[in-house]
Amino acid sequence: PTVPFLESQGPLCCACSAAMVIAEAVAGAAAGAHALWDYNRDNFLYDRKMRQETELKVLEWRSEQSELWREDIRDIIGLTEKKMGSYLIVSTLQLGMCLGLFTEGRLEPGTPPWLIHFYSLTLSAAFMYLLMSIWMAVHASIVAQCSAVRLLTQFVRLPIPSWQVLQNMRTFASSYEHLETDHMMRVPFTRNPAGAKTSDPVDGLAAPDEASHSENVERGEHIDPWKLEDTAEDLYELEHIPASLRR
Repeated sequence: PTVPFLESQGPLCCACSAAMVIAEAVAGAAAGAHALWDYNRDNFLYDRKMRQETELKVLEWRSEQSELWREDIRDIIGLTEKKMGSYLIVSTLQLGMCLGLFTEGRLEPGTPPWLIHFYSLTLSAAFMYLLMSIWMAVHASIVAQCSAVRLLTQFVRLPIPSWQVLQNMRTFASSYEHLETDHMMRVPFTRNPAGAKTSDPVDGLAAPDEASHSENVERGEHIDPWKLEDTAEDLYELEHIPASLRR
């Protein structure tokens, strides 16, 4: 009695087996798609995190460079102030000597009048020159301090980033969903979105990947595989400029 029953249930079992195979295939494809999604999403978030750390490092370099410039200004202005302070001390001492000669450095009785006039004229000239020296030293010191304040407050300010700059460094994880499908479902080791690997340059010629990178930069295209980053070759801190030309 069981044989006719199994024979009658044969098409149903075949259909169930086919359905199970299809379900397993769909489940396998879904698992593979999920693995590819997670793999590429992790790569995307890692690249964006590295980009953010790079931009923060550039800001740190800019701050350090500005701080070096500010220290240079303080050193140069401080040199002028020290020199003016030395001149001020010497001129003040010599001015005191002139006053002492005026009050107590009298000539002996019977000195010829022309020598007295000459003596008084030279002391008066020395007194005026030393007084002008003191006044100019004080004025130069004040001007140097004012110039330092003006340079530090108007020209060499610390590069504090604006809110817009900080927002541009930020990447939302949901922005991964707006990428192209071939980026989100890229199979590892099948292709490189940033460009295929090339051999080393020969005879001083640039490698093809470097040449394509230069062409992309000239055309204003993005340099990252996600098409979110622009070139950073216009950054002053990253330019290869000789030290003699950095003024």
